Amino acid sequence: MPEEIHHRELISLPEVREILLDRLKETDDLSYVQRIALEHAQLVARINGTTAKELIDGLMEKFRISHKGAITLANYMPDTIDEVRQLLDKDATLMETETIQEILDTLSSIERLSKKDKEIQINDDTEETEFIEEEKETDESIIPEDML
Repeated sequence: MPEEIHHRELISLPEVREILLDRLKETDDLSYVQRIALEHAQLVARINGTTAKELIDGLMEKFRISHKGAITLANYMPDTIDEVRQLLDKDATLMETETIQEILDTLSSIERLSKKDKEIQINDDTEETEFIEEEKETDESIIPEDML
């Protein structure tokens, strides 16, 4: 974990995924928190980071969606008008159904990640393994009999 925050900016989960994958390739070592964040991003991200950044910029420019709203759409990649309305909340209240349908058309034209792209393995040789080993050494005499 860095001691100082030099820059703070909202980014999408696909962008988080790419940043952490790049760091993993460079150093072959991630902190426990970074590994958890990467695993979550791998499960949730439906598009790659570059595409997400372009999508966010495009949504903000074309549909005048807030930066936060555009990131939310890039994170979830909704499939229905109702999902878009729920995710955008205030941004969607003034939008017509046709505009939301255009947003959906834009989202559906984006290429999704394949399962193979999502299944990049993370080296788990550190804290998690140590925790599992500690858990195996539990003294069973302290466990009540009805719990065994």
